[in-house]
Amino acid sequence: MNTDTLAYLNQHQLTSVMSLTKWRKLEQALHEEPEFVPHVRYKLLVEDGPNPSFTPVWWHELLEIADSIEWLEIDPFKREKIGRLLPEKTTDFSDYIQTQLHKYAIPFSIETQRFRIWGYLRCDATMPAFCIAAGGETIKEAE
Repeated sequence: MNTDTLAYLNQHQLTSVMSLTKWRKLEQALHEEPEFVPHVRYKLLVEDGPNPSFTPVWWHELLEIADSIEWLEIDPFKREKIGRLLPEKTTDFSDYIQTQLHKYAIPFSIETQRFRIWGYLRCDATMPAFCIAAGGETIKEAE
């Protein structure tokens, strides 16, 4: 981890959720189904907002910046254009993604029908409802 990132984490009192090993497990988890090509967007620690659109993930680039990813969202839908006059074909991979995240013990929350992998949590933000059990049970911050 570079010193600027470490200084930012200490200054803003962020709590780490993912390690580089967990980010690598995420890559492995999402590559077991050849039909699914993950499209992601992420928010870096020092940026005000996430990148605007979902794009195919380049894992070697993502792993290089993993220590500065606040969160990463996975779009569970595969969209295929069939032709100019036909509507696009949409395939939902939500069950596959959820199964894989549980299989590799990767903590996540579901935010607007997308799977969010948290790299860090801010002390001044609302705690996300993490999905941790195969049955879809969640853990929420104690009231």
